This record gives sequence, C-alpha cells and structure tokens, in this order.
Amino acid sequence: MKFTEREMTEAVDAVGQKLFAASRPLKRNRDDAWRELSKIEKYHHRAAAGEMILTALIALPERPTVGASPEFTPEEYAEAASAGTRQLMDHRQPGAFDGLSRRKQQALVKGTAMMVEHGVRAMPIRQDPDAFIVPDHL
Repeated sequence: MKFTEREMTEAVDAVGQKLFAASRPLKRNRDDAWRELSKIEKYHHRAAAGEMILTALIALPERPTVGASPEFTPEEYAEAASAGTRQLMDHRQPGAFDGLSRRKQQALVKGTAMMVEHGVRAMPIRQDPDAFIVPDHL
C-alpha cells in the first residue's frame, strides 16, 4: 500500500515507543522515560522499528480511504508481515527465513503483524488529496 511520508513516520514513531516501553520495567513511567531519552537514543529505537515494519507496511493491500485510517484483516496483516520479514531476512542473508524453524517463523511473523497493526492505528486520518486547498498567500 502507498502511505504518505507523514503516515509512515507516525507509524514508525509509535512502534519505536512501543519497543522502548517493552524494554522498560513495569514500575517506571514509560512516557516520561521516552521524553527523557536523547535524540540519538530515540533514533535507535525508531530505526529498529522502521526496519521491522516498513517492508510489511508496503506489502499491505491497497485501501483508498479518506477521512479514516485504513483497516485490514488479521490475515492481511499476517501476509504482509510474512512477506516483509522474509524480504528483510533474505536480503541480509539469502535463505535465512527458511532456515528458521516453523515455530520461530510463526512467532516472528505474529510479532511483526502486531507491530504493523499498532503502526497503522497510530497513523493520522487520511485526507482527500484532490480536496487539497492552497492558501492564497502561497
């Protein structure tokens, strides 16, 4: 699916924050901890999130929606996550995905699908590109 740069940035940022929160102890306020991170530390979490979800986001089926976020079935998320994960792993080392056990493949695809779904939910509402209004002062 084609997403705008802003949509993909919001998705990667949301997943980066989720990955960071998963690595934190339960007792600590995760939102405050995220805000306290330096820019480079946030970048590392966002880079990991982008590597995980960007190929899967692109593999999602096209859904032209205006005024709402696109919605997908769990099967579509799983297919996109499988295609994205396979592409990423095979790019680094050919045959790496097939070298994993079936159980590890399923766990990796399930985790990626959950992160992709979280990213899609974090995206802003889609606007109609044909109704784009340019102000007179521009």
